[in-house]
Amino acid sequence: MMEEKKPIDRKRESGGYADIGSKEEGAIMEMRDIGGRALIIKERAIYEMVMADTIDPKRTNINLPTTIQKLIIDKGTESEVVSRTLLTAMTLFNKDYIVDSIDCKKIISLAIDLLSEISILEKEIKEYQLAEDSASNEYEERKKQLSSYKLPSVVSLESKCKTIFQKADHIEQTLMDIIVNFYPNIGLTKQSHFPNLHQKLKEKYNENDSFVLFIGNAIHFMQVIRELRNGLDHRLEHTKVLDYELQSNGDIISPTIELQHKKIKLERTSLHEFLDLTFTNIIDIVELTFAFLAQKNVRKSGIPHLVREIPENKRRNKFLRYCFWSPLGEEGYYNQ
Repeated sequence: MMEEKKPIDRKRESGGYADIGSKEEGAIMEMRDIGGRALIIKERAIYEMVMADTIDPKRTNINLPTTIQKLIIDKGTESEVVSRTLLTAMTLFNKDYIVDSIDCKKIISLAIDLLSEISILEKEIKEYQLAEDSASNEYEERKKQLSSYKLPSVVSLESKCKTIFQKADHIEQTLMDIIVNFYPNIGLTKQSHFPNLHQKLKEKYNENDSFVLFIGNAIHFMQVIRELRNGLDHRLEHTKVLDYELQSNGDIISPTIELQHKKIKLERTSLHEFLDLTFTNIIDIVELTFAFLAQKNVRKSGIPHLVREIPENKRRNKFLRYCFWSPLGEEGYYNQ
């Protein structure tokens, strides 16, 4: 005689449905199991679906919902940032193309973490830039009204910068964690930095290899980010973030940033503009690193596969630029 199931067992094992997020976030475009993480990608949001048994494997709490939604990021397939990071990783790090020694699901799980950090960085940068824009606009309005003179300022400027460059440095560490999973035996760790990565890749390939050259070109920027983070963390004299300044001719200079490290320099420049450059460079470096990692670790048997940039008129997603290409048909096949 079969033992009757407990109410909690019947609840956990019964069928059902769930609405993911809201209608404003658009349609569900893709669902993936990423190393045990159920990922739901919508047009304007990404969710992780967690099962009750994951949280309560011994089934002690009947009141837990059978499934729990967790918003990872409030952007989806329509976002350029999502497309050039996570969706690029999901397209390239496919076990059908990548060598067996690479755990593609682990890599994509790390790419999810990377995207979360990039999203936080983007929000921190935008919040700072809004604060600067607001201070500048208020100053211009006061000038028009001939009000008493007040120099504009951004409250907690240095603290805001410290948070931004800490997050930018964390992104490098997560990216390095991904890289180490592709190269576990060449003397790198997830605490390594781009100069060491460049040296190890040069030893593995050669100094004229395209991946080696790309990393070499990225080194200076990544070192600037690291030294800015160190300087702000430890209040070192070589790192200067200056608020609005009044010049002798009456002009106002908006906030600036400067790095005069003994080896790594950043001449005094607009903080607003440098933060734009920082975010742009990070997205470029992540996207192209993913493309190089995929090409360097592609399977060699069967039909040859190459990582190529997708022509704009052939893209299913206008922001997703790289995929594997196979020499099938007149123009080849782009596996998007």
